[in-house]
Amino acid sequence: MAFRISFKIGGRVQLNHADVLPVTLAIYDRDKQIEELVSFLSPLPKPLADQFKQWQYYIGLQGNRKVSKNRDTLISGVVNLTELANSLKAELNKWLGKNGWIDENGQADPRVSLVLESFRENITEQDEVQIIVQTEDRQLRGLPWQEWDTLAGYTTRGVEVAISATNFKRLTQKQTPQLRATARILVVLGDERLGFAQEEDFITSLRRYGGEPHILRQPTRQELEQTLKDRQGWHIFFFAGHSDSDRDGRIGRIQINPADGAQGIINITELKDLLAGAIQKKLQLAIFNSCDGLGLANQLTELSLPYCIVMREMVESTVARELLRHFLAAFVKDCSLFASMNVARQQLQQNFEPGKSWLPVIVANPLAQELTWNRLFSERRLSWQGEMGLGIGAIALLVCLPIGIFSEFGGWETLTLYAQLYPHLVVYPSLVLWMPMFAAYKAHCMIRVKTRPFIALTLITSFLTLGALLFELSGDRMMLMEFKPDATTTIDAQQLPQLYSKWKTAKADIAGIPQEIFNAREAFDVEGNLTLKKSELEAVAKHIYTGNDIAGSQGLLRIATAYDVWRQHTGAFSLSRWCYALSFTIIIGCGVQLMALVSTILFVPDSIFNKNRYLTYLILCELGILLWVPFQGYSIEHTKTLLFSSEFKGTLAGLNVLLYAIISILSVATVSSIYRSASKKYQPILLSFFLGSLGLTLLSSWFGTSFIDRLFGMKSIDPLTPWFASSIFFACVFLLLVRLIDLHVGEE
Repeated sequence: MAFRISFKIGGRVQLNHADVLPVTLAIYDRDKQIEELVSFLSPLPKPLADQFKQWQYYIGLQGNRKVSKNRDTLISGVVNLTELANSLKAELNKWLGKNGWIDENGQADPRVSLVLESFRENITEQDEVQIIVQTEDRQLRGLPWQEWDTLAGYTTRGVEVAISATNFKRLTQKQTPQLRATARILVVLGDERLGFAQEEDFITSLRRYGGEPHILRQPTRQELEQTLKDRQGWHIFFFAGHSDSDRDGRIGRIQINPADGAQGIINITELKDLLAGAIQKKLQLAIFNSCDGLGLANQLTELSLPYCIVMREMVESTVARELLRHFLAAFVKDCSLFASMNVARQQLQQNFEPGKSWLPVIVANPLAQELTWNRLFSERRLSWQGEMGLGIGAIALLVCLPIGIFSEFGGWETLTLYAQLYPHLVVYPSLVLWMPMFAAYKAHCMIRVKTRPFIALTLITSFLTLGALLFELSGDRMMLMEFKPDATTTIDAQQLPQLYSKWKTAKADIAGIPQEIFNAREAFDVEGNLTLKKSELEAVAKHIYTGNDIAGSQGLLRIATAYDVWRQHTGAFSLSRWCYALSFTIIIGCGVQLMALVSTILFVPDSIFNKNRYLTYLILCELGILLWVPFQGYSIEHTKTLLFSSEFKGTLAGLNVLLYAIISILSVATVSSIYRSASKKYQPILLSFFLGSLGLTLLSSWFGTSFIDRLFGMKSIDPLTPWFASSIFFACVFLLLVRLIDLHVGEE
């Protein structure tokens, strides 16, 4: 939160037989109010009031956005607005100077100046200072408070002053997560003879940042009312056209359609109920690019609208357009509303005569939460029913392989065996894979715009995942769980020499296997054909698994698990093979999809509305995928080496080449994204989290396979107990971590 200064100016009271205005000055730092004092001001001195009236008159000569039936005839003539603006500024500073403040004894009160000047010492050039002047007086609301030298000197960029009513209440608006969460903007364009093409272009360009404009051109009263009733609600209401306010600046009206005559002119009170409903839903900001909007803002703030942007007086179209252009350009970069207005005001000062940059003003509810573009968004989420259904579906996918093995192969003993042989596919998904899946979902929720690069990378993800799956399913090393319990195949005698040569074994090696392990005499028929039964192969694997490395056993298994041997006997494939395919697809898909998620924050950071939280979930997703590395390493270093031969051993064996390539690319991209997109407060936290994840991966590469072997692998006596216990423990820790992230990680 920025520094804030509040001036609450009451109505006239008598002090020592003279009229004065009571003023309560309150100063807030980033945490809370730190100081408050009460002083008094004299009512507007006549020189200041006269200069203000002249500025109002002459600044309005070029205004062309006043309600048409009440528009004065434009007066031509040469007016030196520079001198007029300088005179008004000088009178304003004289009134608010050290001698302008009065204490309760009627004496000069230096406390206000002293407090404001001492407060300046705590402010750096990088700090934002927001000032709110709370008053019901039309003249006081119209003054250019930002030109008060004491305030303007806080930063070289200048400060931004908003006005507010003295009576207000807090409005609680709860953002409702939606599957399609965009910043919904209701755009009403009135008299099109004013030419709104540029303003329309500015607003429609917000689509690339997650904006969803809905444009009404010269609508009828019924069309406007019906649109305001939209069930999804609106975040921003924008009007361009003619408007005006009464003399006291309390009641405002807009002309939505000049062709409808009196019906086309609407007093804001006529839309009170509809606007109140829109504000209760989600309306945060109203922008009136039209003349004399203080009455409009007054009526909307009475309904507890958080923020309005209006013109103090009549305004010409060129000024209104430039204000909108520069304001939106800053606002979508996630500058605060005050900072965005300040940027736009600086541009108006450069491009127009002095005094014209004073026209726009923020009208704020002091109790409203600070507004930024990102805070218009909620997470793109399913309903709780949809999320529950998605969660149940995800859990079913993660446990389908263990359940399939248990039900298809006859219970706990076979499940234990396959968990020990293939923990990277049987144990890992239900133990850890839900973590990157959930983190990836949360990251997807914070992408407010699905950009073309993201869509393209997602398609590439699907292509690479499908390619990896086809490679895995048709590879030479089939797993025992891919065959039905009664699976049988016969290898033609003419095909065997090629297999012996390819897999570096011989008939004599197979025949040399002890008969109690594998009966080669029955396996080879009189013609030399070799018949293989899954039950016999499983027995051979168990003997090797228990440490009995019988000569010829590995050669037999190399031939027996080759895909070419079973290609023509697909009926022998088990249901668990397809469960395994699903698990493998999810693992590889999550890993490759990370590239799309990282690329989004790296190349299109503006498409994400909470970068710190997005990066946190991104790293959490990466950690979950990185934890597959020791499981994958175990399958290569132990299972394949033990069952087939040491030739399958190696750091770059199997899918490890692709795995380590992805890890390297993601590491560089993630570190770069943290430096480019994370807030300074979170950069060291996120870097530590990420480097800790990489460190854990390195340690798991060195020691993890041995640890997995003792807990879940071949050296484990009972892998099921630590498997189930670890799953519950990790789930509790992860849910606690997610809760902490959602509560404490946000935009600065």
